[in-house]
Amino acid sequence: MQLIRNTRKNPVENLAFDEAMIEWADTRSENGLPSEELLRLWEMPTPCVVLGRASKWDMEVNHANCERQGIPVFRRMSGGATVVAGPGCLMYSLLLSYESRPALRMLDVAHSQVMQRLQVASQATLKAFDLPGVIELQGTCDLTLANRKFSGNALRCKRNWMLYHGTILISMPLEWLGQYLLEPPRQPEYREKRNHLDFVTTLLPANSKCSPIEFRQVLERQIAIQWGAHNVEGEPSFIDEIEALEEQLMETRYGKDQWHRGS
Repeated sequence: MQLIRNTRKNPVENLAFDEAMIEWADTRSENGLPSEELLRLWEMPTPCVVLGRASKWDMEVNHANCERQGIPVFRRMSGGATVVAGPGCLMYSLLLSYESRPALRMLDVAHSQVMQRLQVASQATLKAFDLPGVIELQGTCDLTLANRKFSGNALRCKRNWMLYHGTILISMPLEWLGQYLLEPPRQPEYREKRNHLDFVTTLLPANSKCSPIEFRQVLERQIAIQWGAHNVEGEPSFIDEIEALEEQLMETRYGKDQWHRGS
């Protein structure tokens, strides 16, 4: 597996790049060409709201606050609930091969294999900074600390490949959730109808003296270790192919308001 750190300056281009990754890999497989599994670690450069593929535009977003504060609202190509992303929220995207990992075709296995690795990486990061807490897996694919969620995830499946991606809250201001999101129509049982601030936490405690940048670096390293992901010198040649697909997706989908509104 190859590790890439690729954050686009335009927030919505990050969503297009994720979809381009799986389209690139699946198209190559259909044409009998090899592709390498990828771990992409990135961050939204500015705050934004991201709807799941089937999320309801008017039911999950506080549009009045978003418009007042200039917060854009986008839609991704995977399922799951609406999230807030921005600085302080580590994003990861895993491009996984069904040929190499056939068991992932069973979604419960996919959730288990991905989340167990993230659970170990998160726990190891806390230990590296002598921070207390036990990371648990709750709901379908949430990671929690003291019964509060800090990581949510979603996936997209193609014929030969899966893209599994998600968020890990490190130091992002949690008040953004209450400002930009409505209460979700679908909630896991363990949430027990708690509001956003009572239900969500950051992996790095708010009162910690640890540097969020250093904490993120250690977390990224631990995630890469769990997946055996490695860096290569220079930019991989296939990035140009993915970026070309990203441009197409920006023109046909992510650059269009009707896509994000779901109409």
